[in-house]
Amino acid sequence: MANALIACRSITYAQRAMRVLNNAGLRASIRRLPVDLTDSGCGHAVRVEQKHLDRSVALMKSAGFAARYTFCEKANGDVIPCP
Repeated sequence: MANALIACRSITYAQRAMRVLNNAGLRASIRRLPVDLTDSGCGHAVRVEQKHLDRSVALMKSAGFAARYTFCEKANGDVIPCP
């Protein structure tokens, strides 16, 4: 199962976005982003299955949580920008 990460501006936004996605029936969790992927040195993301990425971003946007960046998580744990 491939995962996608949706970067949020704070841990609070990530927690609230995760709740929105879970309430919509999507399985979501929170993960810290690697330091080299963020412009501020720290960041949190909501992790969802990659096949649900578009729906997750749309749900977050409708709830007022704009996605800053999206990343894809490889099986080995590496995180890269989504194509």
